[in-house]
Amino acid sequence: MSRRNSPLRVAFVLVLSAIVLSSRALPLHADKIDTDKVVPQRIASLNLCTDQLLLMLVPRERIVSLTDWAARPESSYMAAAAVGIPVNYALAEGVLPQQPDLVIAGEYNDTAMLHLLRRLGYRVEVVQVPRDLAAARDFILRFGVLVGAAENARALVEKMDRELADLALQVRAIESHSLSTHKPLAAVYAPNGMTPGRHTVMTEILSRAGFRNLAAELGIDGYGQLALERLLVAQPDVLIYEATADAAGGGSIAHSYLQHPALQALSRRAPSVTLPPPLSECVGPMTVAAIARLVDTRRQWQKSSQHAAANNVDVTAP
Repeated sequence: MSRRNSPLRVAFVLVLSAIVLSSRALPLHADKIDTDKVVPQRIASLNLCTDQLLLMLVPRERIVSLTDWAARPESSYMAAAAVGIPVNYALAEGVLPQQPDLVIAGEYNDTAMLHLLRRLGYRVEVVQVPRDLAAARDFILRFGVLVGAAENARALVEKMDRELADLALQVRAIESHSLSTHKPLAAVYAPNGMTPGRHTVMTEILSRAGFRNLAAELGIDGYGQLALERLLVAQPDVLIYEATADAAGGGSIAHSYLQHPALQALSRRAPSVTLPPPLSECVGPMTVAAIARLVDTRRQWQKSSQHAAANNVDVTAP
């Protein structure tokens, strides 16, 4: 019998339903963090992004439970730090045994479950995780106050600022030696031909690393599908493979899409790099690490294009 269908789970859901149906709904504010409270000493997180930020800012003895994604290296940037901390599976029955004095949830966590936790007397804060680096900066500072780690949060933001400034200098130095005034075109490709376009953090990552985003230029908003034929016609300068958290093994039809001979031929001509989910699932220090990886790719592309030009090679040929 699966954990989600166990007798304990069924009984818990029945109790939850009775309480919620008999009560007036309590408001949840995803855009506000209540910081006017006693510093919490037993914190539970129900969201992968808050899992990771909590691990960056707070001593592990103050963390009583995290989601099951936190310790998975295929999904979490802080997987090593999360090993050994109890898992709550983002479920109330996973939270209750640790008796936390603060439960941190994301805006998409189960609202009924959060209402129940509040009615049982638990302090629940619902946060809206950032979607770009500008928002991440402010979010980290407010999150630091929430969890009683304001000084650590300021230090983390200052470190991110220094690293981003250094990466910007690197990109300007690379571009100053470029044979072209145009930024190279990058195509981000994920299983099933999915690609991030405008209004995604990936577009910001690419821009900061000195690339244009093919999907954004094609008018794709958010995540959309990019047909292989369209990709081949565009002949991007760089291919970026965006893996997914369930990509271990990669045996599905969606993943086999990335093994198409035409795509493999394009990969042999254009520099390529894989961005694993821990670098792109959440926005924060891991985003800076993603930019750093792509700055190296930008440098690699420039060297290869200059070598091709010196040897009179047509770099557009497949």
